[in-house]
Amino acid sequence: MASKSSLTVLAVCGSGVVSSSMIAQKLEDILKPLGVEPHVIGLLPTSVQTYIERGGIDFVVSTSPIPGTITVPVVKGVALLTGFGEEACIAEITRVAKEILAKKAA
Repeated sequence: MASKSSLTVLAVCGSGVVSSSMIAQKLEDILKPLGVEPHVIGLLPTSVQTYIERGGIDFVVSTSPIPGTITVPVVKGVALLTGFGEEACIAEITRVAKEILAKKAA
């Protein structure tokens, strides 16, 4: 069996806990069928830039505005919580994940 790819994703919400936990579960559901093992870190918006500057973050799914200059893809994840526009959000997450995996494989 082929080894799974992994992606490190920041799940960002206003409290840093509740919504990001829900996003983490949804990301597992979205990415596992792609053969991806997501490593999800829940954060407050104010911590995102510091984590990205350390390196190793593939992309961000956020329900809150993020201050600073973010150098990785950011997906607006409110739809994962509300259900409104969820299919488009899932499609964007899938597209971003596939692009990153393709770059890692190249």
